[in-house]
Amino acid sequence: MVTYSQFKHDWIEPCYAFRVPMSKDYRVFLNGEEIPVYSCRVSAYPFNTVWPGHQRYLDQTELASYVNIISDQEVTLQVQPLTKTAYEKIMLKPYSKGITPKKVGDKIEFTLKENGGYVLELDDYHGFLYIFNNKPVVLEDPKKVTYYFDKGVHFVGRLQLRSNESVYLDKDALVYGCVYAENAENIHVYGNGVFDDGAEERVCDYNNCFEPFTNGNIKFYDCKNIKLEGVGFANSAIWCVNFFHCENVEIDGIKVFGQWRYNSDGIDIVNTKKVKIKDSFIHSFDDVISLKGIDRYAESDVCDVSVYNCVLWCDWNKVLELGLESVCKEYKNITFKNCDVLRGSLCVCDIQNGDCAEMHDITFEDIRIELESFYTTLVYQMFDQMKYDGYGEIEPTSIFSITNPRYRDEVEVYKDVSSSIFCSNMKKDENYASAHDILVKDICIYADEKVVKERGKGCAKIQFVNKIATTKFRNIVIDNVMLNGKKLSKEDIVIEAENFDLKNLTIK
Repeated sequence: MVTYSQFKHDWIEPCYAFRVPMSKDYRVFLNGEEIPVYSCRVSAYPFNTVWPGHQRYLDQTELASYVNIISDQEVTLQVQPLTKTAYEKIMLKPYSKGITPKKVGDKIEFTLKENGGYVLELDDYHGFLYIFNNKPVVLEDPKKVTYYFDKGVHFVGRLQLRSNESVYLDKDALVYGCVYAENAENIHVYGNGVFDDGAEERVCDYNNCFEPFTNGNIKFYDCKNIKLEGVGFANSAIWCVNFFHCENVEIDGIKVFGQWRYNSDGIDIVNTKKVKIKDSFIHSFDDVISLKGIDRYAESDVCDVSVYNCVLWCDWNKVLELGLESVCKEYKNITFKNCDVLRGSLCVCDIQNGDCAEMHDITFEDIRIELESFYTTLVYQMFDQMKYDGYGEIEPTSIFSITNPRYRDEVEVYKDVSSSIFCSNMKKDENYASAHDILVKDICIYADEKVVKERGKGCAKIQFVNKIATTKFRNIVIDNVMLNGKKLSKEDIVIEAENFDLKNLTIK
């Protein structure tokens, strides 16, 4: 089976019928047949600020393109660039897939043997093409699903689910809306179509990321037994895919893409346990996957979370993050494994214990990081009229970091948040805001020649900052960091440490 998404509607009466945004940058041929290429909005560069009371200006963004293919066999693609025709370098990512595109006339040709998310870049990241090669997610009987979105364009607003309800998106369904549930269980959202949250406008400040005032693509509170499968999520008004105080969550083969608005984290796991995220593609403007704890659910820990076989891309901030908000007793039994990071931004593997949790038994393993000389550096927007000026610099990505900033004291956005009584009571515990039994293993960095020449040891940097005199970071092992196929010694890695005893660190 080989097919693709084609978003059409049959509205013929209106003079000003809705038109699905199509790409002007590419034509794509699937096994010789031309298929639709759509456009979506992404961030043009890493330029961010605390919520200023309005959404990002469009001149900080640009258009990208995407195709949505569904297949259970090998497929051959031919891509014809229409606007970027004078390119020199063709990049099909992730590099770990080992796919070598070839130029055939005015087209670029390659074969995909595996399902997954890919990105085609020409010379740099501007004007790229997402290629989603999805495994088929089939619905045998539409009568067995609560909400069935057949082919076409649908406008649903906020779709609120109750226990034992399900949502299916046909491959040709483009649904403008978002999904919400609270105190529900046994929920299934699946299919090969796309949810687009572009019709939702954000009007609240940062702390309301926790609240239902603004939804994002998916938001669940106090729910159990949730499965997201195959669906694409685009253009979120705030955090994209969210779980607050949930249990038994499975995420399989979703796509988070076309994200450009403030605080558009990819997936946020908040005081939630028993979570599996696999085979997914997540490109967010802000943090990619973030595990958090907040005051409301302080008695519930973050535990038994696994993320594997994912392709990740962060425009701003952290890729795999524990914190910053960490209001609970423990984060434990958390594994990130076999993931490709197309852009690491500020940090790839990050423990940012901003409040009180004891974080332990954490593994980052087989993480592949791509560093390109055309990346632009992060710039904080100090005032509304300020323009981005981070060109010509190379992104200072850290591969691993443990810090425990006192966010209620140090981060301006939290200064109006009352102190957590739960965390105040934990200050007497020796594990307050601690991190221990951490394994970082088989980190493979790809860096182009210019990056290696200009950054040298800076290609592999780790950081430890301990803000609490009575707290220790301990039992931290970093095993096998490689740069362009060569294993790095301890001397080859930049270590930045503040109030951290290096005897607690093993690098091998």
